[in-house]
Amino acid sequence: ETTKARNLDGMIPVTEIPHLMCALGFFPTQLEIKNMTAEVKYSKFGETGEYVDRVGFEDFVRLYVNHRPVFAVGPDQIKQAFEAMNRHEPGLLPRDGENGLLGLLTTRGEKLTLEELEHCFEALVGESAIHRVLDDDVDSLHFAHNILGLADASVNEGGGSQEQSLAIGNSMEGGTKSEWGGTTLALSSAP
Repeated sequence: ETTKARNLDGMIPVTEIPHLMCALGFFPTQLEIKNMTAEVKYSKFGETGEYVDRVGFEDFVRLYVNHRPVFAVGPDQIKQAFEAMNRHEPGLLPRDGENGLLGLLTTRGEKLTLEELEHCFEALVGESAIHRVLDDDVDSLHFAHNILGLADASVNEGGGSQEQSLAIGNSMEGGTKSEWGGTTLALSSAP
């Protein structure tokens, strides 16, 4: 049956949109996935009264361009995120406790389980024991450089602005290189 000719219509199911976005290097949050699929699903509802359950190439490209991240993430954005988690106070963020880094990552927003966090740390620094990797109080720039492996933005030869694309550095503890080395992390500028 696999040798029979297939009739391809150039359309993909709406449920496959998140997988294709990931294949293109954009890893949308659950809320972004919900918004994208709703945008496609209801795109023709006003005209036809019917839901859209498949999307063509041109519509997919339009969706990707409208939802993909615009700016890269660097140490400054990690510092801002830490300050937001620390109730907009500069300084170190506690590792443990309800309002500590681990507590916030496992109970707020798009929560991660402790097992998922350990898997992330294993992939990033080669050590899944979070308490061995993080100090009791976590510095945002140390986290950005030594855990995430983010490099500072380089200054262009024109003498001024930072580049928008920040490559991930290879400055992992113990010389372990991240499996994500050489890719670019991105942060959407959309609200």
